[in-house]
Amino acid sequence: MKRVFHRREILARLPLLTTLGLAILLWGGTYAYTQSSKIGSKHIGPHNISVPTICKKSNSGLHNMREEQLWGGALNVPKYIGLKYTGPQNVQELMNALDADYNNRLANIKVSISGKFTTGSKTANYSSDLTISEIDVRYPRAEWLQMLLDKDITINDSYEYASLLSKRYTLALLEDNPDLQQSGVLGIPPTNDWETYKEAYINKVVNDHVKIQEAAKQIQHTQKMVERLKAPIEHSEEQMERAKVQIDGSRDQVKRSKESIARAIAQLKHSIEQVKRAQKALNSQQIEHVRKQLEHARKQIERAQAVLEHLKEPTPPEKPK
Repeated sequence: MKRVFHRREILARLPLLTTLGLAILLWGGTYAYTQSSKIGSKHIGPHNISVPTICKKSNSGLHNMREEQLWGGALNVPKYIGLKYTGPQNVQELMNALDADYNNRLANIKVSISGKFTTGSKTANYSSDLTISEIDVRYPRAEWLQMLLDKDITINDSYEYASLLSKRYTLALLEDNPDLQQSGVLGIPPTNDWETYKEAYINKVVNDHVKIQEAAKQIQHTQKMVERLKAPIEHSEEQMERAKVQIDGSRDQVKRSKESIARAIAQLKHSIEQVKRAQKALNSQQIEHVRKQLEHARKQIERAQAVLEHLKEPTPPEKPK
């Protein structure tokens, strides 16, 4: 559960979403870590969940803030799913609705927060181990919630409820180590006045929470847009599938047409050859016919010439009677 809280804090550091593409990208990331929170986290020990380190850079060096929850043996972390809250935003109603779940799951918890601060060659480590009962005495739960509600914070589920209560552990570490108040850790300006520093930290908690909620709203809006687009996209996919089938059918028709054309061309070539052969045969027959006609004419001429020659011969005189 702490893992989810911490990643929401990281989300708050992002600029507000201004494009649908970025919103979809963040929605995908949110979905991924939400699913991972439902199916469980990697355990370092039997009941230990380690939250990724937050790295901050300030004038005094690099600060690594690490929050680690040591879960009680009765908690079945992989099955944890947050409770939604839609009731009035007042302390009593919130605690009536969400406190039992918070107490049941975090009754045996110890939160260890450590920071590694490097300035030049010097390194300092700070840590604090407080039980839930100890932190409730130090910063009473009801007073803490009332202070946040007075700053117009809204709590919509058990994740937000537990996350906001967990900020008390970080505040305790900062209060117990005045050096941290001068380090610029978490982006809070250094100061020697604890009340001023405490107010700046609480304002940061509030601002981060508001940014997270605004980003979550935009993610939800994007999810709704994606849902609305799913039906047209699926319809388009169906149309594309039908078009693919038609295209495949058209390709088959084109293939068959090409084959028909090829056969027609072959048939045409064959017909041309037949015509050529027929023309050649016809020409031969005509030539033979003309030759015969010429031969017949020659013979007629020869007979005519013979007759003419015969007519030219002198006729012998008749004998007297």
